[in-house]
Amino acid sequence: MTKAAPRPEPGAPRNWRFPAFERRTVAGGRVMAAHLPGRPLAVASLVVDAGAALEPRGNEGVAEIVARSMSEGAAGRDAYEFGVAGEQLGASWRASTDWDSLRVGFEAPVSEIAAATALLADAVRRADFADDALDRVLDERIDEIGIERSQPAVLAGEALAAAVFSAASRYAAPDGGDPSSLDALGREDIRRYRDARLRKDSATLVVAGDLDGVDIEALGATIFDGWEGKASGGAAPDVALRASGRRTVIVDRPGSVQSILMVGHEGPPRAIDDYVAMSTMALVLGGMFSSRLNMKLREEKGYAYGAFGGFDTRKHGGVFAARAAVQSEVTIPALADLVAEIERVHQEGVTSEELEQARAYRAGVFPVNFAGVMPVASGLGDIAIQGFADDHFDVLRSRILDVTLDELNAAAHERLHPDDFVTVIVGDAAGFVDDLPSLGLGSVEIVRDGL
Repeated sequence: MTKAAPRPEPGAPRNWRFPAFERRTVAGGRVMAAHLPGRPLAVASLVVDAGAALEPRGNEGVAEIVARSMSEGAAGRDAYEFGVAGEQLGASWRASTDWDSLRVGFEAPVSEIAAATALLADAVRRADFADDALDRVLDERIDEIGIERSQPAVLAGEALAAAVFSAASRYAAPDGGDPSSLDALGREDIRRYRDARLRKDSATLVVAGDLDGVDIEALGATIFDGWEGKASGGAAPDVALRASGRRTVIVDRPGSVQSILMVGHEGPPRAIDDYVAMSTMALVLGGMFSSRLNMKLREEKGYAYGAFGGFDTRKHGGVFAARAAVQSEVTIPALADLVAEIERVHQEGVTSEELEQARAYRAGVFPVNFAGVMPVASGLGDIAIQGFADDHFDVLRSRILDVTLDELNAAAHERLHPDDFVTVIVGDAAGFVDDLPSLGLGSVEIVRDGL
């Protein structure tokens, strides 16, 4: 019998730097361009300070509708003709929103990036936003959300946000809106948000690819030349909390054979000094296969296929959440273990071996995360929206390699808040509600007919 080769040890982290890029001001607009030699595809993307966090009260989800409506007819082309124009260039249209930004653009062959940028300018500045197109996009989005909310994990996330943040906070509702907010959204609400936020001074053109021979000034002028008006309505969102202390919300689904468990609380914004320590600590807790939560609930107890936890950091605030899907009959013991692991990290910190595993993993995947043109463009967009320094990603990786055990354990103590745990269980309440008080998770609210 041949003896198996010894398991290879990880090598030292390789040197890596985020691709060099330049900033320009063209026709009064901001341009960021990264030259990536040898890449046959390029990206032209407009990154706008028009994310969900800035939506007016009662218009939750409007940013996503604006993003989706830009390609539904512009500058004399209807939706079909706009799509054909992109396909003729070999270009792929992308439109998305998150809490902090709205991003639209094309990935196209380098030879066609100028024409794709002209099509992008039409979508951003000259979109029709016709009544029938807006109605169709709204209807499709409402149907989509209905399908999404059939998933218990989505219900758990919505319930957690609603329990953590006050009813007045934008963070209390999903970033893409919900059926009631979208059903109440009028055509003029959509056009008003577009007119208020899609302006030169709130936008940055990001270009990435093999830019040898590409006229960056011309691309910038295509987007920004003649674009007038200033953005309005950009006040920071209300991120007030609903309450303090432990509390539990049950979303009752009679007959469910699984329970979705989610435990969390408010989290800090992205721009914090201990971000690297906090996020690396979160990897140890619930961000890797070898994390505390996964080892306990999956490997040791066999309660779940996976258990996860981490921080969602945004420009103005954030959320911590740990989650797992378990069989209904083990809801209580699995939840007890989930809570106990978070408390243990908060109280005792992590080990030096866990730090080394997390540091090696994070530093190792860092270059992979920026291996393509689109990820590089996305990183540039993050720099633009968050106001990061040009060397942000280089410094971030360096700090990951240098972060200490004391820093991780300080972050565990500072950023995990067991006394304010909000627990959400989506499942058949009859099977576990009587045993829930034994866990000491505070007052219990049962939602029987949806959120």
